[in-house]
Amino acid sequence: MSGLVNLISLNLKNPQKGLVGWWLVNSAFKKRNAYLEENAARLCNIQPDHRVLEIGFGPGCGLKAAYEYVKEGNGKIHGVEISEYMLEFASKSCHQLIQQNKLQILLSSVHHMPFNTDTFDSVFHVNCYYFWPSMKSSLREIYRVMKPGAVMVTTLNLKRLKIMQSKGYFKHGNIDPLRYMVALEKTGFENVRIEYLKDSLYDEKKPYQAIFAEIKEKPAYDEEFEDVEYENLDIKNNEKSENFKPL
Repeated sequence: MSGLVNLISLNLKNPQKGLVGWWLVNSAFKKRNAYLEENAARLCNIQPDHRVLEIGFGPGCGLKAAYEYVKEGNGKIHGVEISEYMLEFASKSCHQLIQQNKLQILLSSVHHMPFNTDTFDSVFHVNCYYFWPSMKSSLREIYRVMKPGAVMVTTLNLKRLKIMQSKGYFKHGNIDPLRYMVALEKTGFENVRIEYLKDSLYDEKKPYQAIFAEIKEKPAYDEEFEDVEYENLDIKNNEKSENFKPL
């Protein structure tokens, strides 16, 4: 049993092709996380011309939800993911959005993303920060690509997470929301807060939590915040070059 628990824990961090990965995608990511993804997109207050980033997009539920807010405007949704399995899965499930040039998804680590400084109006992620190898580096990179005035929303279900933690499923992650919120403030995010909410999109009215972080103004950038250039990255076709791989 301990071997299975470890395998599930590893796949929660980085889903792989196989029976466990398939089971997590279909029983957890698509069913249990869908309302978290959709509410995260809703709480971002996305406008038709916004550029939006989802970190760790999984099977693509959040990408599709965010697209609904920009489909009538000039906005675009972007996503980064470390799992090649999830990139392949979302490429198929969101094929039409990619063909319409309303969605760009890439294989990328959160602490080294191929976007210029001040790119995004909003960022969201679900069940993701627990697994970042360096909270400091990841949040500094997110801060870099967000515009002044942008907001980041993180949704989670703490009750369910604590149950999973008690069973050993987070041996490769840290779910502590306070640790995450303190790190947000240290990075320079403002108005960091957690709200206890109930789902307004489905009849079940499931409870969940949302962590908000805003950027009102930015200080002058140092060298670490300079724009990133990736000449060999085929952004239009959502292909990764040999020079750009997960770190």
